[in-house]
Amino acid sequence: MKAFNLRGTNGSGKTYVARKLIELSGAKPDKEFCHPKMKKPFVYQGVMFDKPFYILGSYETQCGGCDTIPSVAIVAELLGKLRDRRGIVFYEGLMISHMIGTVGNAVRDWGTDHIMGFLNTPLETCIARVRARRLEKGNDKPFDPTKTLVGDYKAVQGAKKNAIAQGFVVKVVDHTCAVDDVLHMLEVLNAD
Repeated sequence: MKAFNLRGTNGSGKTYVARKLIELSGAKPDKEFCHPKMKKPFVYQGVMFDKPFYILGSYETQCGGCDTIPSVAIVAELLGKLRDRRGIVFYEGLMISHMIGTVGNAVRDWGTDHIMGFLNTPLETCIARVRARRLEKGNDKPFDPTKTLVGDYKAVQGAKKNAIAQGFVVKVVDHTCAVDDVLHMLEVLNAD
């Protein structure tokens, strides 16, 4: 199994990329991967580059990915279950974007079979997207990005430095063409 972990703060485009990959791969929820405490599957399965393609998380709501999974321990457990399979696993989520921790330890021995892709979306763009999402939902309460989003943005940047220092394969994903950029990286990962 090969794996690609897309990282970024709220509004950076992680879930947008995942939804496009679900569409392109024809991925559907895989009932084999239902957690005992939850009734919904936490893995989508499709086909990408003529191989099985797995996406972690649920995408039934606006926010998706690993943030819909109850804990990072379950994310690590799912990666472990998929490790010996053929194909590629893609996963994203804010919960895991600003740390290495449990999930990083679960994939540490994957070496070059695992890529951490960090979106380079500017903070101002992330703030604008989060504001727009809030308004779409009818949430017109005052929004102060310095309370959470700015801190999360800095934490993601710190996680990127940490990942490099710890020897993970780290790539920058261009936010202006994120889907194409990720597809290219997945294709290269698949070919290796």
